[in-house]
Amino acid sequence: MNEKPYNGTPPREVTPDGFKVYCAYDEIVETDSLKPNPRNPNRHPEAQVKMLAHIIAEQGWRAPITVSRRSGYIVRGHARRLAGYEAGSQYAPIEWQDYDNDSAEMADLVADNRIAELAVLDQDAIAGILAELKENTDDLDPELSGFTAEQIEDMIAENKTDREAEEQAARLTLGERFLIPPFTVLDSRGGVWAERKKAWKRLGIRSEVGRGADDDNTKAGLTYNISSQPPGAYKAKNAYEEKIGQKISWEEFAELFPDSMAYSATSIFDPVLCELAYRWFCPQGGTIIDPFAGGSVRGVVAALTGRKYTGCDLSSRQIEANVNNWEEISHISVLDDAPEVTPPTWINGDSSHIDELAPGGYDLFFTCPPYADLEVYSDKPEDLSNKDYPEFLQLYRNVIRRATAMLKPDSFAVIVVSDLRDKKGFYRNFVSDTIDAFQDVGLKFYNEAILVNTAGGLAIRVGKQFEHSRKMGKDHQNVLVFCNGDPAQSAAFRTEDPQEYAEDINSYLKAGAGKLGVNHEKVLVFAKGDPEKAAETIGTPETVEEADRYDNTALLKEILGEDTGDE
Repeated sequence: MNEKPYNGTPPREVTPDGFKVYCAYDEIVETDSLKPNPRNPNRHPEAQVKMLAHIIAEQGWRAPITVSRRSGYIVRGHARRLAGYEAGSQYAPIEWQDYDNDSAEMADLVADNRIAELAVLDQDAIAGILAELKENTDDLDPELSGFTAEQIEDMIAENKTDREAEEQAARLTLGERFLIPPFTVLDSRGGVWAERKKAWKRLGIRSEVGRGADDDNTKAGLTYNISSQPPGAYKAKNAYEEKIGQKISWEEFAELFPDSMAYSATSIFDPVLCELAYRWFCPQGGTIIDPFAGGSVRGVVAALTGRKYTGCDLSSRQIEANVNNWEEISHISVLDDAPEVTPPTWINGDSSHIDELAPGGYDLFFTCPPYADLEVYSDKPEDLSNKDYPEFLQLYRNVIRRATAMLKPDSFAVIVVSDLRDKKGFYRNFVSDTIDAFQDVGLKFYNEAILVNTAGGLAIRVGKQFEHSRKMGKDHQNVLVFCNGDPAQSAAFRTEDPQEYAEDINSYLKAGAGKLGVNHEKVLVFAKGDPEKAAETIGTPETVEEADRYDNTALLKEILGEDTGDE
């Protein structure tokens, strides 16, 4: 007698020997009265019968045995009859079927198994279902699925391995097609990006030259103190000094171990970001307009990826340095027979008149603007960097308006910006002002990515800043902290003792404000016209052969090395 209790929905019936019946049926009969068809071509191995018997014992009868009224033989359910015996059931639910002749009956008997054989099992789907059954909290035996415990473990493990392999293959495909997977967080701190950046630097890009007022034009207009390095750089410098038995300057250390330096003294635009902007948003052989050219890097990378670059800068010294740097790089022997490389064009002039200085139609607007008076480049009256913010913003919007007016239909504008603060430490909302400037001239805000840079001196600066003003070093997005009042009032409170806490409140009101170490930039992408048409014009390689023909890939492999571009 099957005494196994049931929970939840009751069965339709229970056989005299206690087996639950959940399926529809015509009657319940003694199993001994059922007659197998002597011509049944299907043989049922012991393992199959035992597995089905286990299911019947645990789940009851979920399907009846089909019997022909014409012959009295079983048509469907020969295995269920044997399994019922194996489970100890002396009764079975049956359904009667009518057939016109013996042929129709035999066809149904054969089709019952044949149709099931034609089914194709979705391995991913079944592995997912089995994994759910294995982890179920209903105390249900996973083997009631018809798979043994060993088979379930093997299928789950195999599916996990296959899925991981597919995910890795998809990631490699993204790297092969786009150099770096086109996600909205661009991490420049390691991996493929860092190696690619080193390769570009080894090429001889000297984008920092032309920025200052000394003989090498590198020591003025600095964004960072060269000693503002992460702890790892200090550790390496200290170890070297201990080895040689004397102190050396940061400049000397940088010359000896350039790869150990997170930051040079001057802010240098990332060549990998340039390459991505050109690959992703500019057609093959397309034209690029850059109203705030700065150093050589954006022009050099554009030329070597097969684009035609025009950059404008107010500094004649900077233009001269850029041209000289290109001359140094262009003498690489591999470029001798590279007709697809067009030298970059740098124009000395005021970008407020860029449409007059560099008239024409362009496929991409790409630049990194001056950050108001954060980094003053000159005292020239037309220099945006020596203006107060309202006047700077007015001139800045004018440059954007004139430059984007020259964009061709269905094209992109990409700008790399970071927010900046006023003298009290409040954000000026420069990123939003930039978005407004582009939208006000008719471009649509289309993409936004976060560029995460190496922390560098942030790890050193942030301790004093946070202690001084509770300003956190910003190296991820986004915990928002708002101030009701003056942020200059800050200190660390001793909360254990009420008297000390009250004293600290007074200290808090007298403390000074600090500055935040910003460790990311926003890459804003705007669309002029239909971005889908623009993307179609730009194109994307789908095969290895096509990839070698895009973006001067074959040439870049010779220049930068083979082991770049995979993620």
